[in-house]
Parts: sequence; C-alpha cells; structure tokens
Amino acid sequence: MKNQYYPKLFEKGRLGNVVIKNRIVRNSMGTYLGNPDGSVSDRQIKAYTEAAEGGAGLIFMDNVVPVSMTSCGLTAHSDEYVAGLSLLAEAVKEHGAVPGMQIAHPGRDAAFVGSADVIGASPITFEPWYQMGARLPRSLSIEEIHELVAAFGRCAARCKDAGFEVLEIHGAAGCVPTNFLSPHDNKRTDMYGGSLQNRMRLLLEIVRAMKQACGPDFPIGVKLSTEDWEPEGIRIEETIEVAKALEREGVSHLNLMGGTHATAAMEFVLPNCFNAALTKQIKDAVHIPVFVGHNIFSPDEAEKLLEEGCGDFVALGRSQLADPAWARKAKEGRAEDITPCINCMIGCIDKGMLGHHVIHCTVNPTLYKYECPPIVPAETVKNVAVVGGGPAGCEAALTAAKRGHKVTLFEQREIGGAMIEASAPEHKANIRRLIEYYKRQIEKQENITLKHEAADFDTLKNGYDAVIVAVGGKARALNVPGIDRAQVISAMDYLGGKKQVPGQKVAVIGGGITGAETALELHESGKEVTVVEMADAFLANPASSCQAYSIKIAEAGIRVLTGKRLEAVNDGTITLIDRWGNTTELVADAVVTAAGFTAQHQLAEQLDEANIEVYNVGDSNRVRQIYDAVHEGFVAGRLV
Repeated sequence: MKNQYYPKLFEKGRLGNVVIKNRIVRNSMGTYLGNPDGSVSDRQIKAYTEAAEGGAGLIFMDNVVPVSMTSCGLTAHSDEYVAGLSLLAEAVKEHGAVPGMQIAHPGRDAAFVGSADVIGASPITFEPWYQMGARLPRSLSIEEIHELVAAFGRCAARCKDAGFEVLEIHGAAGCVPTNFLSPHDNKRTDMYGGSLQNRMRLLLEIVRAMKQACGPDFPIGVKLSTEDWEPEGIRIEETIEVAKALEREGVSHLNLMGGTHATAAMEFVLPNCFNAALTKQIKDAVHIPVFVGHNIFSPDEAEKLLEEGCGDFVALGRSQLADPAWARKAKEGRAEDITPCINCMIGCIDKGMLGHHVIHCTVNPTLYKYECPPIVPAETVKNVAVVGGGPAGCEAALTAAKRGHKVTLFEQREIGGAMIEASAPEHKANIRRLIEYYKRQIEKQENITLKHEAADFDTLKNGYDAVIVAVGGKARALNVPGIDRAQVISAMDYLGGKKQVPGQKVAVIGGGITGAETALELHESGKEVTVVEMADAFLANPASSCQAYSIKIAEAGIRVLTGKRLEAVNDGTITLIDRWGNTTELVADAVVTAAGFTAQHQLAEQLDEANIEVYNVGDSNRVRQIYDAVHEGFVAGRLV
C-alpha cells in the first residue's frame, strides 16, 4: 500500500534477495553500549529493539571488528561471540526490520580507540592527528594483508550464522580500506600501492573473501567515502571507478558518506544533504542500490532526494538518535512531532566517539539512558512555573506537563531563548527547526499556559508549588573606557538582527564560539574582521564546532589576535593590552562584543531562601551548551 505522506520513502526495496519494507536505513553509528570485551550487553539489545520499533526497514548500528582488538565496540573475531550477536539480530527481526551488520577495522584510527596495534597501508596518518600525538600506523606486510582478508571472511560467516541478513564492509571514514585507497596514505610500491587498481586491491579481496564465506547470493555491500576531505586524498573521480569495480564483484549496495573520522567536524558547517550531489554521480555510474546519507534530517528532505534519484535508500544516523521513532512518525504523517537533530555533534561525536562515552544526544535526553525511570504521572499534581522559554525551559515545561502538572511558562519574547541568536548563521538553521518543534509541542500540551511576560518573585512565591528557573545566561559586561560608544554592539544584538555593524573594519572581542560565528557572519557580509581573544589559544577546545570554525576562520583569512584584551574603545581605534602591559592600537570602525556569558542565580536563590521548591537549570545555573540545558531541563521536569 502506497504511503500517502511519503510514497517514495515507504516503498519496498530490495538488496539482493532480501526485501526491505521501506527505503529507510538506520546507518551504522556505534552505541558504545557493548561490554569491554566486545561482547553484546543487555543495554545493547534494548537499543537495537528501540531502533527496530522506530520503523526503519534496515537496521545497522554498531559494527564488529574481525580481529582481536580492545576498546573498539563489538567483535566477531571468534565463535564465542556469535551467541550474543544472535540476540541483536533476533531483537531486530522480532520488531519487523531487517538486521544488518557492518564489519570494520579502524586501521590508522585505532590510535584513538585504544588498540595496541595501529595498522595501515603505510606509516602515514592525518597530519593534525600526528601533531596531537597519534601513533603512526605500521605498514602491513603481504602476509598480514592476506590474514586480514581471511579474518574478514571468517567474521562475515559468523555474522551470517548469528542471523544478520545484510552485511557491509566499512570502506570509508578512515577505516583500513581507505588507508589503502587514499593516494595520500598509501605510498606502497608493491601490488597494493601505486595505481588505483592496486590501491583498491585490498577492498576487492575482502569482498571476495566475504562472498566466498557467505555464498554468492548473500547481500554484502560496502560503505565508501565519496571524498575524504583530506589533502591529496580520496576524490570522487576515483570513488566512481571503485564503485564500478565493486559492482563487478557483485556487491549488493553502496552506502555513501563524506569525509573521515579525522575530518568529521566539517559536517558542523556543511548544509543539509551536502553529500547528495556526489552520491548521485555514483548512482548514475552503477546499477546496484545506492544509499544517500549525511545531514539528512527531515522526511521531506529524504523524500525529495529519492524523488530526484540521488539514491535508492536513505541512510540516517544522527536523525534516528534524536528520535528513534523518526520513521514511524513519518509514516503516520506526524513529521512535525519528530524531535529534530540540530547537527550540533555534541552528544554523538564530541561526547561519544571523541570522548569514548556511550553516545547520547543533545535533543533526546533519554537516549540509551535505560537506568533512568520513565516519565510517569505525578502522585500530586502541582502548579509549576517555568521561567524562560529557551531549550532548558521548553524541555522542563513539556516534561512536567507530561507528568500531569499544570505548567505556566513565562517567556518575555519568543520561544527559543538564546537559540534564536544561535540559529542566525545559515549552517545552524537546524536549530530553527528545534525552536519550531518546541513551539508546536507546547501549543499541543493542554497542561501548559504560555505567558509572554516577566515573572517576578512575588508572583512565583504566591502562585506556584514549584518553580523551574531557566532564564539563561547574561552577556558579560566589559568595563573599559569607551564601551558605551555608538560603534560598540553586542554579538547577540547583531546575530539577532537588532543592530547593524557600521563601517568596514570590525574588531570582534572574544574568541569563543559566539565570537567565531560573529566573525564569520561579518566576513560573509564583506567586512574586514579581526578577532581579539584574551587567552593564549583561539578555539582550543577539541569540540567539533571549534575544529570546524578554526578551519573556516583560517580559510576566510580572518585575523586572530590572542593573548590580548580590550583596554579602551577610542574614536576609530581600540587599545589592546597583553599580560605584560604592552599596548597595541588597532584600527576599528566598529566593535562587536562577544565576551561570553555569566550565570544568573539571583532568582533561584531568592526562591530557595523563601523555602520554595526550585530548580535552576541551563545557563542560568552554569553557562554551557544546548546539550546541558536540554538534559537539565528534562531532569527538572521529571523530578518536580
């Protein structure tokens, strides 16, 4: 039966002899829920069950390594792991989806996942990683290559025995096949280096070994990077030729992504569906199913890509972390109820893959937190005031309302809080979708009354049983001579569209995230920008956003001055001073202040002293990220 909302998305598909109930793939993106020895955990089974219940047709989640290796998620390097893996496959099948398993060896990336043995085509790695202290991979011998190929074959047989119906070789993102495919990483002079035919030899041999182990009709696909975004690395022209060669080997599908683990931070500043055009080039060159993926967040985007022939299936990772029921809600015509991924990369990449923690999600505070109690009706219904309609306040209000409390949400301007300014850069437009999501969900909740007014202490004390304070942070004031001049504008006023920046030469005071965003926006508008940062390093945080902004700032040629603070704003210039008292005059027609924010404890402390049940959440408690605001708001709403 054709779906009335998204007919292409919910059309049946086929990979080899396996029928998929729709065109939605839950892409492999490890959960880190497995046991330390690489075996399956109970929490992992729950995660796979949740993913399958969400409605996607084909479920890939964690991947397995084919050799003995620590700290790399799941393993299938010996028969003893088959029983646990079978529980994952069964959990998926019992909920109406096809279980898939990706087989991966991290190659040079093993330096960052705790493996004692880091291997590759040649002793070459991503330059910034080497500067950070990453070990160089050792070059595999011919004998070791043959053994690795055989290990992939044995691993594939175990995955098939466990009940997985589609397998996939991870030949992208920096995993070992890409170390051989990349002309930058592969400097070998034997049969596995030099020409593209030689550089793809390892991948083709792995395909043959797996097909021999599983049978010629068993679906085995390959994940490829369209381009790896690394200097002298993998480019689309060669990927097309690799795709053709894989088709000749009889692979069932190609799952296409962009970049590597080393360059993944760039996704933060890339537009939605950025990989679609390159994916279509490959689809047009082969006759096997192609998965289009990367920064696809809404069912409308997914449907459009299928309609335009960019792919045969849509592979979603982070979208189904944000809302595991993404597919089911789309099928039911409830796209507006899908919790939208905002492409922040905080919970999944920064805290997960880079932080070696279980993957979480900024906008889904319950993801994989099976130890937390579910939202249940409150024993005593309370009148709850939530002060502030930013991410913390919205999440708190919705959660408290779901528990049956009568909630009044106070927000002087529009729902969204500081997210309104945060979403000003076009690459952060997905935050606007979160704002709209919160608006719709609050409108639907009969237990929430929205008041566009301030909430003073007396009103809160006398009218409510509990108060959740989520007033956000306050822009840090700079107490320097001339700061009140007309040419001085706050970054929030600029990003929020309240004020324009005059003149041509602009100094941005503050080199944090807000300062970087402001500098890039000003540069795009044609201004000549200088960023002034008091600390010795600019965007030194390893977060994906900081890495991406550092690259963009450098590419834009924006001048950055570190180790200097603003001393005075003059007529047409500013005075800067370093820690030794040396001063510098900088020509500046305008000054944009982005010196950060401070928490606001006053209201919460006042209510606490009056013996009112109070929760202070988000930036009003401590200035951090949207992730912290949403999660703290959820906890407060559950506890109240």
